[in-house]
Amino acid sequence: MKPFTKNELVTIEQLVDETESVYGTGVRQWAPLLVRYWANVQDELPSRSESTENGLEGAVQRTRLRMQGAGAVTVKMRAILHSRGDRVMQIIAGPAQLDDQMHIEFRLEGYSNG
Repeated sequence: MKPFTKNELVTIEQLVDETESVYGTGVRQWAPLLVRYWANVQDELPSRSESTENGLEGAVQRTRLRMQGAGAVTVKMRAILHSRGDRVMQIIAGPAQLDDQMHIEFRLEGYSNG
């Protein structure tokens, strides 16, 4: 299998529960797991991804993310694509191990209005 090109810097973030120091209440925040990690990002072709609901136009964009050595990444995390204006996308599927047994693929989903 021919290796794929690493064409984008990606940050993977996980949701962590912390305790607020003054009042002792729980706070959920996104914390980085992998910072500016080289990966292969490929958009999927749009197919009925645009819709209008209550007068608001919205679009769903799906993307494939391929990484090497990212076994700790799960669908409970999100990805930030830095070369696309720090676009935040949620991980909706994966991990799927590719044929070379070194790379893992995830599916990402992002939303836009208008």
